[in-house]
Amino acid sequence: MKKLLSITAGVLSAFIVSAQCPQITCPSNITVNNAPGTCAAVVNYAPPVGTNPCGAGSDTFNYSGSIVTWTVPQNVTSVTITAKGAQGGNYGGLGAIMKGDFTVTPGQQLKILVAQKGFNGALMGTALNDTTKRGGGGGGGSFVTDISNNPLIVAGGGGGRTGSGPQSEINAKTTNDGGDTYNNGGGNSGNGGLNGQTNGPAAGGGGLLTDGQASGNSYGGQAFVNGGAGASNDMGSSYPGGLGGFGGGGAGWHNNYNRSGGGGGYSGGQGGTWSGQFSGGGGGSFNSGTNQTNSVGNYNNGQVIISWTGGGATTTQTAGLPDGATFPVGVTTNWYKVEDGLGNADSCSFTVTVVDNEAPSITCPGDTTICWGVYNANITSSDNCPGAT
Repeated sequence: MKKLLSITAGVLSAFIVSAQCPQITCPSNITVNNAPGTCAAVVNYAPPVGTNPCGAGSDTFNYSGSIVTWTVPQNVTSVTITAKGAQGGNYGGLGAIMKGDFTVTPGQQLKILVAQKGFNGALMGTALNDTTKRGGGGGGGSFVTDISNNPLIVAGGGGGRTGSGPQSEINAKTTNDGGDTYNNGGGNSGNGGLNGQTNGPAAGGGGLLTDGQASGNSYGGQAFVNGGAGASNDMGSSYPGGLGGFGGGGAGWHNNYNRSGGGGGYSGGQGGTWSGQFSGGGGGSFNSGTNQTNSVGNYNNGQVIISWTGGGATTTQTAGLPDGATFPVGVTTNWYKVEDGLGNADSCSFTVTVVDNEAPSITCPGDTTICWGVYNANITSSDNCPGAT
């Protein structure tokens, strides 16, 4: 019987193992006997294949009435964000739909506010253009910012609808400024929209940085940095207009005339006015991403979708012998490695032990009797694994 010859078929150094993403698992250690008459054995095994559980995924956020925090997964350095603003009350203006790609850092935290649809005014009729509707509340904007409130993407909300009068600025805008209803009163540079007219009709929608302006009896929508609440009920009116949706929607107004609140967004929309647009102006939007797709057309509440691709999973054998190879007697260590292409990797190893269980043979001549002289016996031997002892 031969001693085992221990062979390590490679050394892997300066390598971090057991990374969470990607991952690889090797088969159990293998032990086989040598093939008869040889110093080796053909060994078959299932080569390990790495996976990347962080490779791709998505999270969808719907309206919840609060600002939530989301943490970028491990190994993810780029995300695609789609943000949808909410519709205004009384079948109001439609929300913006903003989409872009953003560079992020694993473990980075983002803040997310998903917009709420503006409320309908009291005693609302059933027809789309029913002039008895009390002013509708503005729809909220949907926001995604970093932890310090720096915006990545914002989708403005639509203005609330009033049945009669022009509607040219009622939908959310894909540009930064909020919609105007009178004398350029839409918000800009992240500020809330103005009311329709001083002490008059409906309130403005909130922006990223400042609240929408209140009117004579309607509150403006709250800025994102102040919590993003939709405007509360108007101030003591017997026939209140609709409340603003969460995400900065301004409240509607009614006092003999129906006027609707401005939409929330990066910059708030202006509230409906006496003599211009009775419906509220739509909120402005913001997009700092690449590969942008910006449009208007979201109904009801808003939504935020974050999707990502965290790299692939490429598997290579870095030491040892492949499946189906002839392994020598002794111990061979096989190493496999998986990489995601982003500098992250994992590895595993297993051993293949070939045992020489074949004894050497020797053949001696038959018994011989001599009386004198030197006798040279013809002795022969064989060893399937010569050189081992």
